[in-house]
Amino acid sequence: FLIPIFVTVLSVVILREPVGWRRWLAVIAGFGGILLVVRPGFREITIAHAAGIGVAFFGALTIILLRTLAGSERRSTLMGIIIAYSLVVNFAGMLPDFEMPRPTLLAAMGAAGILTGLAHIGLVQAASGAPANHIAPVQYSQIVWAILLGALFFAEVPDFVTFLGLGVLAMSGLFTFIREETRFGWSRRIPILRNRL
Repeated sequence: FLIPIFVTVLSVVILREPVGWRRWLAVIAGFGGILLVVRPGFREITIAHAAGIGVAFFGALTIILLRTLAGSERRSTLMGIIIAYSLVVNFAGMLPDFEMPRPTLLAAMGAAGILTGLAHIGLVQAASGAPANHIAPVQYSQIVWAILLGALFFAEVPDFVTFLGLGVLAMSGLFTFIREETRFGWSRRIPILRNRL
């Protein structure tokens, strides 16, 4: 959930997109929400936290790059390069400890690959139709899915402070989304949203 914060910063630095003071306040509030969830000083900070920050940064950079390239490159090119890099990097990573997966695991990985591919196609489409800092706040809906799937499959239920942090984070993202819609009416200029398909 750091991705929208990084996207806002990178959209100013790289894309030179205007970001008003209200959105900066929303970014600061979102970061405060993240601090409530992670609670540095009250919990041990591990390598997993650093990995999470790295994933968020590179995820945000992906959105920025898609926004830059979506208008000039074909969707097949954007998808193809991601697939090629993924195959090479994952192949190299699996070599040291390779073990042939069971058929059920192969089926699960195939389903995950298909869903990831569909999600990436959607991200490319979104990047070609809206500014990067408008796409990122929608990712806050992952909070709901993370809570539901965590409770359903792993019996993980967040405590009150975590829910509070997630709420602050979600509200900051929704504020950004609604504020930009009010100012620019960008969803009316994107056919799939305008027609509510």
